[in-house]
Amino acid sequence: MTNKTNTALSTDDLVELDDFLLSEDEERLTIDEAHGYMTALVISNAEVDEAAMLASILGETKQPENIVELLLRMYQDISTELASGKPFEPMVIEEEEDGETFEVYEGWCYGFMLAVSDHEQTWLQLSKDGRSLLEPIATLALLREEELDMDDEEYSGWVGLLAGSVSGLYTEARG
Repeated sequence: MTNKTNTALSTDDLVELDDFLLSEDEERLTIDEAHGYMTALVISNAEVDEAAMLASILGETKQPENIVELLLRMYQDISTELASGKPFEPMVIEEEEDGETFEVYEGWCYGFMLAVSDHEQTWLQLSKDGRSLLEPIATLALLREEELDMDDEEYSGWVGLLAGSVSGLYTEARG
C-alpha cells in the first residue's frame, strides 16, 4: 500500500471520519469497525489492495478524497503503532446506558474478523497457536451480532486478552 502521508490523525480528523462513516450509507463500516478491519490487514502482512480495502470499508460508491486520505492515514497510524512494539490499543467506542459510560469493543473485533474472513487464506497460514490468538477477538465480535450473552466480568476478561492477542498475531505473522 502506498504511504500518502506520515501525518497522524488528530482528534478533529477522527471526528470528521466518524461523522462521515455514520452518515447515510449502511454499507459503510463504523470507525471502530474500520480500525479493526485495517488492524487485521496490517497484522496479516499480506499484500493489501488499497481499492479493495476502501470498498470493504466504504462500500462501492465513489467517496470524497478527504475521507479516503483519512482512512489511508489511519492505516499508516495502525502500522506504525504495531511496529513500535508498544502495547496495542484497539479503537473502542464509549456508550452510555442508565447514566453510566462504558467502553464497547465489539465493533473493533467485528471489523477485525471481517478482514480475517475476507483474507482467509492468509490467516490459515498461521500456526495452530497463532490461530488460537484469534479467540478473544472472535468471541467479542459475536457480541456485535448478539449471538452471545456474557456478564461484565467475563466481558472484561476477554477484553483483557485483546492487546496480547494483537501483539502475538503481529509477531506470528512476521515470524
